[in-house]
Amino acid sequence: MDGRAPLDILIVTGPLGAGKTTVVNHLLKAEVAAGRRVAVLINEFGAISVDGALVDAERPELAGVENLVNGCVCCSLRDDVVATLRAWCDQPEGLRPERVVLETTGLADPTDLLDLEHEPALEGRLRLAGLLTVISCLTPVDHLQTKPLLHRQTALASLVHLSKADLDPSAAVAWEGEVRSAFRHIPLVLTRHGVAPEGSPDPWLGDLRPLPEGWAASAPTSFSEARSLSLAWDHPVDPAALEALLLAPPTVGEVLRAKGVCAFSGWTVRNDGSDRWAFQLADGRLEISPLPLRADGSAPDCMAVVIGTNLDPALWKRDLRDLEVPPAGARRKVVLKG
Repeated sequence: MDGRAPLDILIVTGPLGAGKTTVVNHLLKAEVAAGRRVAVLINEFGAISVDGALVDAERPELAGVENLVNGCVCCSLRDDVVATLRAWCDQPEGLRPERVVLETTGLADPTDLLDLEHEPALEGRLRLAGLLTVISCLTPVDHLQTKPLLHRQTALASLVHLSKADLDPSAAVAWEGEVRSAFRHIPLVLTRHGVAPEGSPDPWLGDLRPLPEGWAASAPTSFSEARSLSLAWDHPVDPAALEALLLAPPTVGEVLRAKGVCAFSGWTVRNDGSDRWAFQLADGRLEISPLPLRADGSAPDCMAVVIGTNLDPALWKRDLRDLEVPPAGARRKVVLKG
């Protein structure tokens, strides 16, 4: 304990493709607008951080951005989480963040993050302000009961955001009824484009209840079946071919999530000076959105991440590489093996 006010931390969790990064960007924007110094710690499943690139481009004024990949903040990367939070706590006033948003991978069980306050290196220096669970209304409603990890992410929440409610109002009503029936004590909000209605509960004022006896011991395995593959692009890609590849059922396995950053062949530079676009595949929908330049004027790297079960990595990497449209005189790399 160093006598200073503890650093508030808000955990944002929920399944792959639920819209967590969109929610996180709005949360960060609100904190900056309120004059508070805020940092973000992002955990992604895979070798590269797409969500980190999206947040970094949108919110260059943050007090800190840390990306943790190739593992889970709840287990294999927990020491890195503690080290990052300790470093932020150690910073002098004026540089030290007042609040931290921790976005977990959609494959993570956040149970083991609820005791961060009691880590010896963080005791008295950290306050767990809430756990916000984001669920897409486009997800089959029976998943709340049939997917143990989603059920657990919801049960631990101090607040639930049902995202993409505007895309399917009837599904939103079904999800609202299912969650309220199963967890009457948890506040629930329907959001549109990641934004909660005026007057909604403040995620930073969450009511976190003690865990039931034996809860931690019964934690589901998050990473047992899912695998991630990634590829860095050197050239613009064909937009129609990207859409066809990601929306077609794979020949082998199941795609749970795909996302990335690219330039599109034949598309001109926008008025903001950037030719980068972010793409996200979730709930069978492919979304494309403009991605601005970084604060220093540089463009985010072009890359793709695909997460799924029983996928053929070599086949996917060849297919992703084949999307490139090299300029005249340039050659496309050839994938020899996975």
